[in-house]
Amino acid sequence: MRVLLLMAATSALCAQPPIDPAGVLVRARNALAERDKHLPDYTCVQTVDRFYFERPLKHYPPPTCDEIRAHGSRGLMLESHDRLRLEIKVSHGIEIGSWKGSRFTSRDIFDLVGGGPYGTGTLGAFISDVFINGGTTYQYLGQQILGGSQALAYNFQVPLSASHYLVRSDPGWTAIPFSGSFWLDRDSLDLRRITEHAIGLPPETDACEADTTVDYQVMQVGSGAFLLPRRSTLHLVMQNETQTESTAVYTGCHEYHAESTIRFDVASSGAESKPAAAHLAPLPEGLRLILVLTAPIDTRTAAAGDILRAKIRKPVRDPKTKAILIPAGASVQGRIVQMRHWLTRPQRFVISILLEKVDIGGVSRPLYARLYREYRSANIILPPPGRSPLVGVFPLPTENSYYRISRGYESDWVTVAPPSPQRRVGASNP
Repeated sequence: MRVLLLMAATSALCAQPPIDPAGVLVRARNALAERDKHLPDYTCVQTVDRFYFERPLKHYPPPTCDEIRAHGSRGLMLESHDRLRLEIKVSHGIEIGSWKGSRFTSRDIFDLVGGGPYGTGTLGAFISDVFINGGTTYQYLGQQILGGSQALAYNFQVPLSASHYLVRSDPGWTAIPFSGSFWLDRDSLDLRRITEHAIGLPPETDACEADTTVDYQVMQVGSGAFLLPRRSTLHLVMQNETQTESTAVYTGCHEYHAESTIRFDVASSGAESKPAAAHLAPLPEGLRLILVLTAPIDTRTAAAGDILRAKIRKPVRDPKTKAILIPAGASVQGRIVQMRHWLTRPQRFVISILLEKVDIGGVSRPLYARLYREYRSANIILPPPGRSPLVGVFPLPTENSYYRISRGYESDWVTVAPPSPQRRVGASNP
């Protein structure tokens, strides 16, 4: 019986029509282009976990990029891990990012994340640069098993003259050539995975190579089904022998509606609206605020970009008139802007928070405040590079794999003058 089943399966395989690699690629490209033409503006929540690896025993003299690649990951140890949670809007292949739940602005997404490894294009121009690009060349590799099913594998090369792969360094953005592979579903010809490999990066990036892998799935957006990323990974090998790996997962993708997405968490008010926060005078400087968390922060799930909510523990009074400026129980909204776990000694979690607004009498107004510390007796802890000087940093020593700040945790802040506009500091990594 086993022999008969094997012969039947072999006959079925032999009966499959031969693959026309060029014809298959044309059909797949046309389908991708047709879907892209009808794809509406949409948003996805992007959760990014970034892992930072270092080499405790570095080589001397400093090795070249070729030597670093030859060493691979041998001798590397995990130094730290952080997490970001963003909302990405895609319109005509262009990506715009914001913290989850915040409004979309013209701010550069690399400035928003405040440094560290981060890549864009997986939701926007990634596919078109590989498939809808007259300068790309292809090589058919044959049929392979991917995720338990048959896929058609291809290699590709994108020369510098046709590349839109940009890396960021101090002088600006630089285009580089790249290569990689992709896999098409054997039956539907849907794109299943793309890998991209880039070496010879400009020395100013401090990087030797960048590898990206994106897994795709068909998802419902609006009234149609479209091919969108499910998960992507960016691996960077740096000139100082460190390496980073960033994994992004995309969830909650839906059609973009401006009237419901760009609002800044301000409830609609009907015919008689309350004064807009932007038109209210800032609170006086020097007011002490005791904030009490109204929900816990759990490092296993929390991420930079998450909204933090607290309340005022006791009334805040005008120092001159003694009038109550902020009543006890008033709601305060802040945002986590860093969630990092350091595994090197001293082991610790570092959570950085920026306050955003306070609700007084049902009206939200901007809140500018910094952590209150008596610097004669306390260590000075600076905000992360590229962040507002008002960011409050909370180092939490622990050797555990997670940390939980309980509901009711209190922190002491003091109001300051609104910061003056300043030049933003961008990320240095591609």
